[in-house]
Amino acid sequence: MNNYFHLKLITKLIMKRFYLSIFLIITILQVNSGQTTKTVDFKKHFDEAGVNGCFVLYDLKDSIYVKYNTQRCDSLYTPASTFKIPNSVIALEEKIVKSDTQTIKWDGKIWDRKEMNQDQDLRTAFKYSVIWVYFEFARKLGLEKYKEYLTSFDYGNKDLSGPEDKFWLSGGLRISANQQVEFLKNFYTYRLNVFKSSIDVVKRLMVLEAPRDYKFSGKTGGGYLPDQKVIMWLVGYVEKAGNVYFYALNFTCDKYTAETGKLRFSITKNILKELKVLP
Repeated sequence: MNNYFHLKLITKLIMKRFYLSIFLIITILQVNSGQTTKTVDFKKHFDEAGVNGCFVLYDLKDSIYVKYNTQRCDSLYTPASTFKIPNSVIALEEKIVKSDTQTIKWDGKIWDRKEMNQDQDLRTAFKYSVIWVYFEFARKLGLEKYKEYLTSFDYGNKDLSGPEDKFWLSGGLRISANQQVEFLKNFYTYRLNVFKSSIDVVKRLMVLEAPRDYKFSGKTGGGYLPDQKVIMWLVGYVEKAGNVYFYALNFTCDKYTAETGKLRFSITKNILKELKVLP
């Protein structure tokens, strides 16, 4: 009998410690995260444009996420030219280019946009999405080096299958809107394992608008999906009144046109205005 009560007492103590451990783990997670997620209906902005998409925003100061179409925010898509953000950081870090003004010689191959058919530097290559510059970076760096960096950056699914010099366009690399925002947070706050100077150069490249009361930075992207539909991206951040708001938008459409390209900006800006992030 004594053994029975002794065993019962030990069991109770073990269970007490177990539940206390669970409580402490939950408490630690809550304290460490300290983040709130709000779901907001921005459907009208996408409906007016005739597209299906999602939007994520993170308020750095108040640790608040704002999301629309949460399931799609977790869905993985090709990053397309939004990959020029980490790609430029890596190229600078590895001294493929040493500054944003270094001349990158055009090899004479004719491309479909005239701004591509000339010498470049990192500023023009980033601004005009001059893909041959980044193809050249990829051939010089190699997949093993990219694997190291994307693992360190925790960027997307880290799948580098497909063409070695364009895996972010027609290979296996995929990223979600949520992951875009997490990467941008680490990029902006210098939590990537690279030199601050490399990030600072790319921050300058990303600036789209800089009036007196805010700075709007970002990078567009567009690529084809397996069903021949098009994925369109705009990711970046807004600096305003001592705070930073990180955002990621994507939507799918039937064709890649100048008009669908403009929709990335109009939808994003309309949402940011509704949230009082932009005036």
